[in-house]
Amino acid sequence: MATSLWLIGALLASVVSVISFAVTKLRGPGFNVEGKHVFITGGSSGLGLALAKKYARQGAKVSIVARGLENLEQSKTDIQRVCKHADARVFIQSCDVTDFASVQKAVDAANKFHGRATDHVVCSAGYAVPGYIVDQDVSLHKSIMDVNYFGALHAIKAALPAMVQCSEKEGNGGHIVLVGSGLGLISWVGYSQYSASKYALRGLAESLRNELKLYGIRVSIFYPGNIDSPGYVLENRTKPAETKTIEGVSALVQPEDVAQSLINGMSDGQFSITNDIMIFFLRVLSNGVAPRYNTMLETVMLPLLIPIQVGFGFFMDFTVWQAKRARENKPKLE
Repeated sequence: MATSLWLIGALLASVVSVISFAVTKLRGPGFNVEGKHVFITGGSSGLGLALAKKYARQGAKVSIVARGLENLEQSKTDIQRVCKHADARVFIQSCDVTDFASVQKAVDAANKFHGRATDHVVCSAGYAVPGYIVDQDVSLHKSIMDVNYFGALHAIKAALPAMVQCSEKEGNGGHIVLVGSGLGLISWVGYSQYSASKYALRGLAESLRNELKLYGIRVSIFYPGNIDSPGYVLENRTKPAETKTIEGVSALVQPEDVAQSLINGMSDGQFSITNDIMIFFLRVLSNGVAPRYNTMLETVMLPLLIPIQVGFGFFMDFTVWQAKRARENKPKLE
């Protein structure tokens, strides 16, 4: 009898999960960006550039900013090659996202260039320098926070006034996307500087998601895994051995595929977007009160994920314990 009830319950949960998934797909806002203006920080390489191309293919008015003007010029050419409309123009400007005045000038110039306020703002600028906290200066932690967190805040703050005005006139509030990281849901040795900035983005995103409902502006945060980009190559130069062990041999995903995962999530109306099954599990475990993608499915999954969570936590600590033992047993020079 108990087994039968369990099977019936599992079947009902599965049916409700499928229905919930279908409803989410049907009720999503879609990704109609024809004639819309997207402003992307960190848009000259990696995920930012891949996103810019996908927006351009859909007929959006594209603006990208980054520090290096030479890379921006090349990226502009690459984007224009794939634009839906032959006469489409791409706005570029060298911009230091850590300087609010610089970001404000770039946003204002982009709006004037395209004759339209930003409809979508994608905060993709960021970097990481993995390492032990005892070996890294506080100045590095501040620099990473300035780019990864305050860079996003500056772009949002600069773009919002015009977006709010546009929302009041057209009734279409637009969309703000913060590019976080799987390391904004979990962290371990070597990532104290990077994870802190990505956890901060999560807090900002959750607050804005609620607040910007006042103006009909949607907010999403993206938690991608490792992306095949120049930045990832640089990260590995300073990454401690324990960091690599815990991280494991995770496959690098091409920026174009990551960008498509983000767009799919935006199209479905997701707040927390992932492109990796393990990061999805982490998001389910640490969701807080943020909107869930499929509440029924995630409710069923939670009891199954908790033992995995405990096991991985043990693995993280065991890896560091082994490193500690290796250091202690290493012959000391006289």
